[in-house]
Amino acid sequence: MNNELTLDDVQMCRTDRAEGLLSFLVSRSKSASRSLTPSASDVLRGCADAVNEILRTAIETRNEAEFDRVFNESFSKYIRLTMAISNFATAVIQKPLREQLVRESICEMEADFRDKGLEAFGATVRDQAMFTVWTLRKINDLTTQINAIPMVSARESEDEEFCSNFNINALRAHFSLDCLNMALDDKRAIYPEVLEELVDGMRAMVNAYTWARRGLDIRIPSEELLPNFSEVDDDDAALMDLSFSEASEWLDDERGMDAVK
Repeated sequence: MNNELTLDDVQMCRTDRAEGLLSFLVSRSKSASRSLTPSASDVLRGCADAVNEILRTAIETRNEAEFDRVFNESFSKYIRLTMAISNFATAVIQKPLREQLVRESICEMEADFRDKGLEAFGATVRDQAMFTVWTLRKINDLTTQINAIPMVSARESEDEEFCSNFNINALRAHFSLDCLNMALDDKRAIYPEVLEELVDGMRAMVNAYTWARRGLDIRIPSEELLPNFSEVDDDDAALMDLSFSEASEWLDDERGMDAVK
């Protein structure tokens, strides 16, 4: 994979706080149109249509090189649209409803991959998608906690760095999730090389978890850098067993980068 992230991509990801980014998921909730005002629904629908245009172009590619070209050309636009949705949702939707729609969106993704993913993509892609959504749910829990705790001013620059790294990894992973969701909705097959690229992209969600964990740690210091595995149920544990070796590689890479710094 040679997906290039431009300086503009990184700079855009510095403009939003980690705890607000996931508000874009309200636009993915199937009940959003029934829960929101018509004007809010129209705005979200317009942004979602623009995102869907990007996703359809990506899943129509036939090989790794073609996918990389489309990704590199469109990811900046995807970031802008996703952050615009997050900012709009945060500004106009009351917090309890916004949080409810985000949770519903995550549950709906999980159900879609569980019920349709095996037939559409095969076991490997389905399992990685399920693990990625599981990680996203844990991230949502973390960012909810982060949002409730005031930031110490002396560590604001550190928090900004963590936030930027969180955003870029979360959006990279969710681009892949969105592509797979679009393929499910359109009942469209994806070429094998493109599926490999999407699986690779989803692994960035583990990095996003790590940066969110660090964001919480500078507010409430903790020794834990991973979810409390003793609290997961059997299904969660099975999914983690399927993908944890690959996830650990991402965490090792991050620790290696920190050692270099």
